[in-house]
Amino acid sequence: MNHNLVVLDPAHGGPDSGVSLGNNVPEKFTTLALAGRLRNALASSGFTVVATRDADSSDPLTTDQRAETANRTHAVACIVLHATTVGSGVHIYTSTLQPSDPDTTATPSSAFVPVSWDTAQAASVTQSLRLADDLKAALARGNLPVQLGKASVRPLDNLMCPAVAIEIAPLAAATGESTPDTDANYQQHVADAVAAALRSWRTHAEPPASPQGPTSTATAPPSGAKVSPPVKKVPE
Repeated sequence: MNHNLVVLDPAHGGPDSGVSLGNNVPEKFTTLALAGRLRNALASSGFTVVATRDADSSDPLTTDQRAETANRTHAVACIVLHATTVGSGVHIYTSTLQPSDPDTTATPSSAFVPVSWDTAQAASVTQSLRLADDLKAALARGNLPVQLGKASVRPLDNLMCPAVAIEIAPLAAATGESTPDTDANYQQHVADAVAAALRSWRTHAEPPASPQGPTSTATAPPSGAKVSPPVKKVPE
């Protein structure tokens, strides 16, 4: 595990616009903007960031390709970014998979055993739940309402690292007027809190206890999708 590397996956892109947010802004642009702010905050904290997209390409990576890109990095955390018009504040999701049991599936360390693509996250679920708790605490310290949940959000189930999906919703206010999730200051507030959580996380994160041994890897998705090289942002 590279404790100084984080993968960011701004959801959607290209012909997949996601949902329509405030002022008819497509979700794909909001997740990209949030990723940019989070990337800068992480770089300032000494992280290297691998992003699955840095622009709105007409031919973005598929979710399977994004997972393959992330799985090659051995990142300390993988963050999938979404936005919504439903609810308020920040929603954090982990995979619905049950944690794998190393005691019942252990194999010799010299053996090569492929991991099922659809359950690759199982070995990391326990770590992902701890990461979600760290994120919740940091967001709460930033006075941001936060909810934890589980969901089958692609590509969470295919990721072989501690992974969560972060979804931002409009920020409700006592006056009745809410701050849209397209608001730059709101996004920066979220980015700063997430970066603070990841600074703490890298000091105590442990490599996922893969029951298949150190030579295991997730098998490619059935489609045999090609993978484009990841885009790296290295702090100067």
